[in-house]
Amino acid sequence: MSYTLYNSDGSGSFIVEAALIMAGAEFTKIEIDTASGMHRNAEFAAINPMKQIPTLVLPGGEIMTETAAIVIYLAQQFAGKGLSPEAGTPEQARFLRWMVFMSANLYEGALRVFYTERYTTDEGPAGLAGVKAAAENSMRTACAVLEADLARHGAWLSGPSMTLVDVYFTMIHSWTPEMADTSAMPKLSALSQAVRADALIAPILKRHGL
Repeated sequence: MSYTLYNSDGSGSFIVEAALIMAGAEFTKIEIDTASGMHRNAEFAAINPMKQIPTLVLPGGEIMTETAAIVIYLAQQFAGKGLSPEAGTPEQARFLRWMVFMSANLYEGALRVFYTERYTTDEGPAGLAGVKAAAENSMRTACAVLEADLARHGAWLSGPSMTLVDVYFTMIHSWTPEMADTSAMPKLSALSQAVRADALIAPILKRHGL
């Protein structure tokens, strides 16, 4: 049974594709050219009314949206594949905490940086600049929380080895590297570099232009 991933390279589709590949799952990708507005077409809107990428269709036909929710679901579906820590452990609690934390504070922050006009009715230069600056400050604050957690627990965010939460961070960091520069947050920078060096993840990052 196969999954179907509606994909746009360089978007949040990356982490879903990475999860499916790490799991060894069978899947098909359907490319959605967001630059040409393909995501606004009626055909795709019928699948995801929010017209957002990624969208994942499960083998039984159920549609999933929301990147973090998809990743958490796949981690549960493919237990034992290294996508997340074992269920019921303190490490899994950290995995869930940081996955949702990054979705709310970093992924959303990146959207405010790149799509600032969506978050204000003041479209003048000052209004847009203020929204973007606030988003960047919020992301740096959130990264400082993650940096402090790594200082307490080790090189990875949810246990002794890399999981999808580390890959998720690396994706967002590739969009906005200034949120965690090497000098200010060396542990997060080292985590991102280690993910980039992973033999399975590296070619997916390259394919997505990240």
